[in-house]
Amino acid sequence: MSRIYLINGEHRIPWLFVWFLRSVVISLAAFTLIGLTLWIIIGEPDHNLLDGLPGFVSILFGVWGLYTGAGAMILWIAMWIYWARIERSSGRLGWFLVLLIGMYYGALIYAIYLWTTGRIKSATSHEILSSAQ
Repeated sequence: MSRIYLINGEHRIPWLFVWFLRSVVISLAAFTLIGLTLWIIIGEPDHNLLDGLPGFVSILFGVWGLYTGAGAMILWIAMWIYWARIERSSGRLGWFLVLLIGMYYGALIYAIYLWTTGRIKSATSHEILSSAQ
């Protein structure tokens, strides 16, 4: 049985898009934590840090950074679309400010909030049909 992803129990979204957004959330969070950890350990930003790594590792970090940066923009746009079209809770103004001021990290917090509160759920088609009866 295939999995179907629903927003608020009624709007279907493609599984590939959900998989992509989840991977971007994980990537953005990990990239941020690694960056902050290096900044705390080194004490100042060092833009030549990748020069000391082997070429293959440098390329991997570059590709990861490209994926994370492009994905963060898509995540930000997706969370704005969700906020504008679907969000109807009493905290709507608060999430507007989080998305506006927080930019990509605001979108990251908003996406994690939506998944942890169960607004985006996955179910099999059999579960959806049985709940409709």
